[in-house]
Amino acid sequence: MRKKILLILVILILILLALSYYQKSKATDGEGIKITYKDQETFLTYSKINSSEKVSFTTGRGDKLNGFDLANILKSLNIPTDIKTEYILHSKDGGRLNLIKEENERIYLVFQHDARGQFVRLVIPSDEFSQRWIKYLETIEIK
Repeated sequence: MRKKILLILVILILILLALSYYQKSKATDGEGIKITYKDQETFLTYSKINSSEKVSFTTGRGDKLNGFDLANILKSLNIPTDIKTEYILHSKDGGRLNLIKEENERIYLVFQHDARGQFVRLVIPSDEFSQRWIKYLETIEIK
């Protein structure tokens, strides 16, 4: 009887480990942003973002930051954008923002650090009160 219980526990542990490994492998390198455009998904790694041109800018409230222009990154991925482009932005903590490029000519991705590690924040410099900034950016849907 004890052997059966032990065998069942070992099998359950193996299943749990396999599921855990599968979940980690789904995220490619675990650090990046999923971009969806016309039913196609692209995984934008942090290293790909860092290989883009870094830009210094000042926000409406006076913060001086360094980041990466989202329009230039999307252009490098052959994803066209224009003044009517709609972005649906999702964060790891459940936040969501719908944004039309016409409202905000410049949108930047900025790397930041906290206790959990490195993350990307979406910054809209014209938003004086940073109410539409997205911390822990995870997914961008483009329509």
